[in-house]
Amino acid sequence: MKKQLLVIEQDETIRRLYSKVFGQDEYEIFSAETIDEGLNVLNSDMAVNGIILDFSLLENSNTQFIPNIKTKRANLFVLLTGGVSTEKLMECIKLGVDDFIEKPFLDLELLKNSVENLFEKLRIQSEDMFQNESEQLPAGTKRLIGQSKSILELKKLIHKVAPLDSTVLILGETGTGKEVVARMIHSLSPQRLNNFMAVHCGGIPETLLESTLFGHEKGSFTGAYRTHKGYFEFANDGTIFLDEIGDTTQSFQVKLLRVLQDKQFRRVGGTETLTTNARVIAATNRNLVKAVEREEFREDLYYRIHVITLRVPPLRERNEDISLLIRYFMHVYTRKYNRLGVYLKPETIHILEKQLWKGNVRELENVVERLVALSDTDWIGPSELPEEYLQVQQFNYIENGPFLPYSEAKNIFEREYITMLLKKAEGNVSKAAKMAGMPRQNLHLKIKKHKLSTRHIVE
Repeated sequence: MKKQLLVIEQDETIRRLYSKVFGQDEYEIFSAETIDEGLNVLNSDMAVNGIILDFSLLENSNTQFIPNIKTKRANLFVLLTGGVSTEKLMECIKLGVDDFIEKPFLDLELLKNSVENLFEKLRIQSEDMFQNESEQLPAGTKRLIGQSKSILELKKLIHKVAPLDSTVLILGETGTGKEVVARMIHSLSPQRLNNFMAVHCGGIPETLLESTLFGHEKGSFTGAYRTHKGYFEFANDGTIFLDEIGDTTQSFQVKLLRVLQDKQFRRVGGTETLTTNARVIAATNRNLVKAVEREEFREDLYYRIHVITLRVPPLRERNEDISLLIRYFMHVYTRKYNRLGVYLKPETIHILEKQLWKGNVRELENVVERLVALSDTDWIGPSELPEEYLQVQQFNYIENGPFLPYSEAKNIFEREYITMLLKKAEGNVSKAAKMAGMPRQNLHLKIKKHKLSTRHIVE
């Protein structure tokens, strides 16, 4: 299906230029000389999902044009062109503009890449931020948000693992989204119509954990006034998620091992042997191999749950996903707190993108929720960030980061190198290109690739 692009431009020469640049099989171009003509196209049955708009037309017409069409069509981007002051541009971004390119166009390839990137963002939003029918996830089910290589690979593995009946072990730091992965596996599995039961193994005493999972008989301990069914009964033919399984005791591990091996268990204080067909998904932020070496975790249980292993990467390994996550959480919490029309200033987003996020996605989500819930303005600036986030921490990937494939390590180095280069050149791209010994056009493309802002870098 062709990408449908609406050009609202009064200059006929520039309209012909757009037709030349985008006159390919993958694009279908609609042209309008005025905003009113553009509205006629949008009000027709044309499935336009991208607009290139001349700023001079917007300035001389109804400034509510952008928010009005954004309200009617959520899956649409607006690329603004022309000469715009910083103050005006900030107002336009607040109204819903997605990107901006100055005129005259010095680099047609940059124009084309900008439009293609905006179409790609729409595709990702359709898959990640909203209900993806191909995933068949129930409404309200959280999903992994991101377009980084590691997250895309993880999503593929989730789809492969979900239909199987194997035990799954999910590894990842606190806050990376291990339970989100577990729920996605369940929602895509044959067990999805049955119960999903989650229990944090490290957060409750062993006796209560056993009672929670296996159930107990009346009178088996003080306070057991009636027979209680456990999760393995409630989740029969469903899924049980054992979060932080590495924090369990060895005596509990023995009982869990029997369930995994024989699908059999007894309630606490009971003599009857019960069976279960519950699928077990376990997760931990600990290194279980070292725990086995220290005899803190049973080796036989480790190999039993280590059938299929998925790793959820920390946020510092997928920095390119931060802006998408911020946008997603803003989408969620502006609706939750009825704060539609609230936005983060670009400099606020820039500061958030530079954080280490030791608490990973959960920490980022909490910060965005706090900003939306407590802000008294609809244009949230850096001053409203918690104080600890105003001092951007530095992270040495070589000394402290994980061992990455060469391509990923090169990508991180390139971003940091260009950031440093632009700082030394005080944001002057031409000067930076000369310092680096590369064509200015190439540097522009790399700045665009890493989503860097020369203005934010020098501030």
